[in-house]
Amino acid sequence: MPKKFIKNFTIEDASSYFQSIGEKPYRARQLFNWLYEFNVDSFAAMTNFSKTLRAKLDEDFLISPLTLEERLISADGSEKYLFKTHDGHFIESVLIRRDDSNKERTTICISSQIGCPMGCLFCNTARIGYVRNLETAEILDQICQVRRISGIKNDNVVFMGMGEPFLNYDSVMRAAEIMNYSFGFHISVRRITISTCGIIKQIERYIDEKRPYNLAISVNDTIPQRRAQLMPVEKTNPIEKVARLLERKFPATRNRVTLEYVMRSDNIEEQDALRLKKLFRHSKIKINLIRLNQTALRLDPPSNESIEKFVKALEVMNVPITIRKSFGEDIDAACGQLSGKRYDHRIQITQLTKGIFHEQR
Repeated sequence: MPKKFIKNFTIEDASSYFQSIGEKPYRARQLFNWLYEFNVDSFAAMTNFSKTLRAKLDEDFLISPLTLEERLISADGSEKYLFKTHDGHFIESVLIRRDDSNKERTTICISSQIGCPMGCLFCNTARIGYVRNLETAEILDQICQVRRISGIKNDNVVFMGMGEPFLNYDSVMRAAEIMNYSFGFHISVRRITISTCGIIKQIERYIDEKRPYNLAISVNDTIPQRRAQLMPVEKTNPIEKVARLLERKFPATRNRVTLEYVMRSDNIEEQDALRLKKLFRHSKIKINLIRLNQTALRLDPPSNESIEKFVKALEVMNVPITIRKSFGEDIDAACGQLSGKRYDHRIQITQLTKGIFHEQR
């Protein structure tokens, strides 16, 4: 019988397991301290467990479902990690260090799926396609591995890596809950951000379940036809309906919803700003502007001058506006870039073996 991944356990799961083998339930908290606070990579390191218990855990479970495939360090201090899953696929995580108001903040950007089914035109992960959802253990192990390898303890987590988190809802929420445990990572719910391209059913579920984490929604365009070309999700989950849902149900007492807006040369005119204001005029929001990544060859990035004009036009909304600085451009830090190369290579090899290889464009 194959071993299970112990990081799929919630505290309740772990308590039940220990009771089932004749151990006290408090062992569960000790286990979580070892896994997430001390971040050990073997059961042998859990020295307050008996040798018999450590052997039993080692017999039943694996601690790390991921192995490091590649690590790249940028000149700006950010780090890109490529991990290999137990079934031979690849996912990415990014460690980002930045100074905000003279205070250093460290963020780990994590993946929730292998590949992604959403097909957004500006995203490199879309080229891979969808493979499968990540298990909770695979989500959490990204943080464990990045912390262990870098020696840096992050204070922020963003689900903005590969995949659509709300299409892996249960595993993502379980992982976020475990991140918040005081006997482990102990990351504040206000330091955990979950980003979605706008899955209406799951956003409503998220609100109804009173999930406390920060919510970010990819908007990227205000014209439905144009947004649908970039983000096929618009056809089934229109951004206008997303806006009306937030207006109707999102609690005023919660942190502002972040609207993520990838700026291109053709979506930052004054009329785009006015449409964005009208669309979210009754919602508690803040806006995060992101310059189009240069590797998205089918789209044109904006000029600095046009960005300045767009920001000025947005200021009439009287909401917080930030322009996200790009990190790790010299190490392919945008999600999907590094693993995409591995999948491109696999595709080429497959085509060669089938005798249908053609030049990759």
